[in-house]
Amino acid sequence: MLEIPKNKVWMWQMGKVLPELKVILKICFTLQVSVLDFLNQETLKENYSQFRAMPQNQVRDSSTKKLEVKFDSDRTQQLLENVLQANEQPLPMTAVAKRLGYPKRVLYRHFPELCRAISAEYVKYIKESRIKRIEYCCAEVKQAVRQLHTEGIYPSEASISRLLAKPGCFRDKQVRAALRAARKEICLEP
Repeated sequence: MLEIPKNKVWMWQMGKVLPELKVILKICFTLQVSVLDFLNQETLKENYSQFRAMPQNQVRDSSTKKLEVKFDSDRTQQLLENVLQANEQPLPMTAVAKRLGYPKRVLYRHFPELCRAISAEYVKYIKESRIKRIEYCCAEVKQAVRQLHTEGIYPSEASISRLLAKPGCFRDKQVRAALRAARKEICLEP
């Protein structure tokens, strides 16, 4: 009658989640009871048979109806092709779908090849960005090792981290290897 999922009602019943005020008000309006009567279990038990007899078409309201969006296949295909050919930073399919105003699932259903190509471009971009970031961090670590060594300070991870723009770069194995190589160059490691 209320178009509320059963699992949501179950969670309320088990005490895991409390219903929102607007949901309580909707229930009270549908059942034609006051909030106080709704919260009083005895009153609800007395009126239970009356609630079950209500026709379901009286219960539905306009806020639960879904808006139907007409799918423009040609325009959407053109927009996806433009996204793929654009010289901008590649976007994930979720962002592309949001930008176009359609669910990602709908786009994959209608244009699987284009969607896979856009996703592949994004994955390629992420991999290239990661490689560039690691190379930059390695160069930054080598420079920091040289700087600390000339100042007479042992180039430990902690002392180097203070000089780095992003101290978390030591999470990558390649950056740690660059640190060992830089220490080796100045004869601090065998």
